[in-house]
Amino acid sequence: MPRTGALLSLSREHHSSLVLARAIRQAAESGDNEAFLAMMQRIEEHWRTVLCEHFAREEQLLRLAADGVDAESTDRILIEHEELRMLACGPCELDLPARLRRFGELLGAHVRYEERVLFPQLQSHPSIDSAAAEST
Repeated sequence: MPRTGALLSLSREHHSSLVLARAIRQAAESGDNEAFLAMMQRIEEHWRTVLCEHFAREEQLLRLAADGVDAESTDRILIEHEELRMLACGPCELDLPARLRRFGELLGAHVRYEERVLFPQLQSHPSIDSAAAEST
């Protein structure tokens, strides 16, 4: 489904996250410590330049359209956002390859879920179009 309004820029950012998720999974499987460290730097950069603001905008839209999004989707998105935050820039008990693997897998699955399940719910909600108008 083509995206409109407030969801258009978020959907475009999803593409860059999917590309990164694939690269992360490949690095995690490489067994190369230098690749692990370089990929962690890419994750931290992507967090600072894309994901931090991206998550904030999605969470704002979830609040605006709370009556139009099922509770299961909302809970899943918020839980996954928190886990991705921790994996990107928080303390983590996983070793670096496992951390990379989990981040790559979760980021890819998370983006696909948003595109296939959450965004269709949000796009049909009238408050989403007004949020797009206010942000321009």
